[in-house]
Amino acid sequence: MKKKLFSLWGTLAGFLNGMLGAGGGMVVVPILKTKLSEKQAHATSVAVILPICAVSALFYLQQGAVSVYDAWPYLLWGLLGSAIGVVLMKKLSGNMLRKIFALMMLWAGIRLIIR
Repeated sequence: MKKKLFSLWGTLAGFLNGMLGAGGGMVVVPILKTKLSEKQAHATSVAVILPICAVSALFYLQQGAVSVYDAWPYLLWGLLGSAIGVVLMKKLSGNMLRKIFALMMLWAGIRLIIR
């Protein structure tokens, strides 16, 4: 039963990622928190979402929906931001990380509703 449940959640995370662009992390983090600490869940989510993002990106590139040249500036700054995020996460408590994650989800939801 658990394997079926993880398969369902994994499929949902991949679907959301492909459709919304890395939205699968919102699904993966809460699931991982059932077995892992807050920080472990967020770090593991990145490891899960990375290959999913790579597959989605390849499909979009093959379809011509995105250009490497358009994505390049965001990629460079995103790499810098991810390094800063890793350093900061080590310094944050699990409780603070959970609050930041919740605020980011609320902010994203509000932006989607307003636009």
